Amino acid sequence: MPPSAPARLRYFRAAVVGILAVAAAGKADAQTVEQLRALSLEQLGNIEISSVSRRPEPLNEAAAAIFVIGAADIRRSGATSLPEVLRLAPNLEVARLNAFTYTITARGFNSPESSNKLQVLIDGRSVYSPLASTVFWDAVNVDLDDVERIEVVSGPGGTLYGSNAVNGVINVITKNSADTQGLLADIGGGTMDRNGTFRYGGRIDAGTTYRAYGTGFDRGDTKPVSPTDFSYDAFHGGQVGFRTDRTSGQDAYTLQGDLYDHAVIRNVERLFGGNMLGRWTRQLDSGGSLQFQAYYMNDNRLSTGLHDTLSTYDVQVQHNMAVGDHQIVSGVEARAWREGIFTSGPFGFAQPVQMLYLGSVFAQDEYALRPDLKLTVGLKLSDETLAGFDALPNIRLGWQAVPSVFLWSAVSRAVRTPSRIDQQLQSPGFLVPSPNFKSEKLTAFEIGYRGHPFPRTTLSISTYYNLYDDIRSDNFTNGGLPIMLGNGIAGDSYGVEIWGTYAVTDWWRLKPGFSWLHKNLHLKPGNTDISAFQAAGQDPSYQAQLRSEMNLTDTVELDLAVREIGAVSRPQVTSELVPSYLEADARIGWHVTKSVELSLEGTNLVHARHLEGFDPSTTAPRYIPRAVFARVRLQL
Repeated sequence: MPPSAPARLRYFRAAVVGILAVAAAGKADAQTVEQLRALSLEQLGNIEISSVSRRPEPLNEAAAAIFVIGAADIRRSGATSLPEVLRLAPNLEVARLNAFTYTITARGFNSPESSNKLQVLIDGRSVYSPLASTVFWDAVNVDLDDVERIEVVSGPGGTLYGSNAVNGVINVITKNSADTQGLLADIGGGTMDRNGTFRYGGRIDAGTTYRAYGTGFDRGDTKPVSPTDFSYDAFHGGQVGFRTDRTSGQDAYTLQGDLYDHAVIRNVERLFGGNMLGRWTRQLDSGGSLQFQAYYMNDNRLSTGLHDTLSTYDVQVQHNMAVGDHQIVSGVEARAWREGIFTSGPFGFAQPVQMLYLGSVFAQDEYALRPDLKLTVGLKLSDETLAGFDALPNIRLGWQAVPSVFLWSAVSRAVRTPSRIDQQLQSPGFLVPSPNFKSEKLTAFEIGYRGHPFPRTTLSISTYYNLYDDIRSDNFTNGGLPIMLGNGIAGDSYGVEIWGTYAVTDWWRLKPGFSWLHKNLHLKPGNTDISAFQAAGQDPSYQAQLRSEMNLTDTVELDLAVREIGAVSRPQVTSELVPSYLEADARIGWHVTKSVELSLEGTNLVHARHLEGFDPSTTAPRYIPRAVFARVRLQL
């Protein structure tokens, strides 16, 4: 049985005390190693990010709630997959359902049915699926050794990133191939996971570099919650890819691509496909830039009773320029999807094969009202096959009150456009298509603070109030069956997100994080919802984490993390779907030489297993186990 609330509190306090005790024991060791392995707090504040305004700007001047996960954070986390890395972001909810499936969101609506309000980009390539307006994380694989940083924005990003950037944006940015030269091998195994990555980078000429990689993984079975569930979910797969970069005068070119093949072993489910992206950027004499980007993706999902194949074509042009006190970014995008969905079960689609189109234009102007006060106004106009026309405006204000205090506020509109499931899914006698299903809508109000309230500290606080309308509901027709999906739910939510860094010494940093969320959703008059607000998601009311990074000696690192996740429930359901839980992770790393690193990592160390999600209508609930993983990393 899960521990009681007082017991969990005792565990949390004990973990904090343990961190302090270990740190005190190592105090006599090297005092300046952290300066060699991580940026200073001042440098962290000045790191350039691009997700808030689609142009480089210092993190400290970004008028949005943004958390940055750097390459050093990824390495020290010990994570073996992108979803596990995203647990580092205090402004995200990450729930693992089984060996291969995750649900991830920001600011609520997290479940297999509702985690459809987050835009995820990998080097500017959207991994959005029009089938369910979501991200299928089992098909997303990124070589973590190649990642430069991950920018996690909580709050709407529709003006710059379009539909489905409703509650947040995740922007994964990989390293230029010039920064990944030589040989890298990263191999490990443990009680649940086996992973291996090999990468080689080289130079073609003075201005052209490249890298090629191959990675594979094998994840063991998790345990089912139901004693009558005899299924297995072991997951394995591989991916190969390349990237080449060229700089010639004012021009920069990038060409990259990946091929993947994943499988849930005993369930005979296979996912395979690939992508190719090209980008050209010219720095203009005026100080601005012009960028052209195009990509193609092909994704396939084969399982018993389902064959889904999706081809995505996307072209974007973006122009940045400075005019007096104005920083203007504008662009256009055209995207086409061709998807074929063939089923043999009770559910099918009114139009199995369909072409879908998206076209959009956007412009955003950042105007310096005075040196310490900047106003940003932006608008995106988009037209989509299933959604029709949408206007997505935003206005932001950033004030550098004093050098150590930055205040910001924002008002934004965003939409979650209809998916093919929303409008076309059908089952004879039970569910009829809903061609009039509309976009889900959000109007968001945000206020934030970012600064250095005390020496050796950074702090970010964001608060928000969200107004939602036209959220999906499952409506009876004529008082009974069949069901038709509708837009019958509305309401609001509000919350706070807090994170920071405290440099206890030059060799020890603490990184706390906390988020709290409250939702008020209701049925609009004349609507029903037989799913008991399934579209509202399964969200904990709070999440708390404390991460500790210590350099015990010149060559030894110790990383500890404690997280507590509140109980998960949803409106109209009185019982807890997922009990609250406390877990801890630990990693010890030894730099044997400059080229060789050994590490031992443990995850979910408090309990032998725990539950993170519960949605039997979508996937059989399973427990997430404790795991130990050993790794060797060689870089030449």
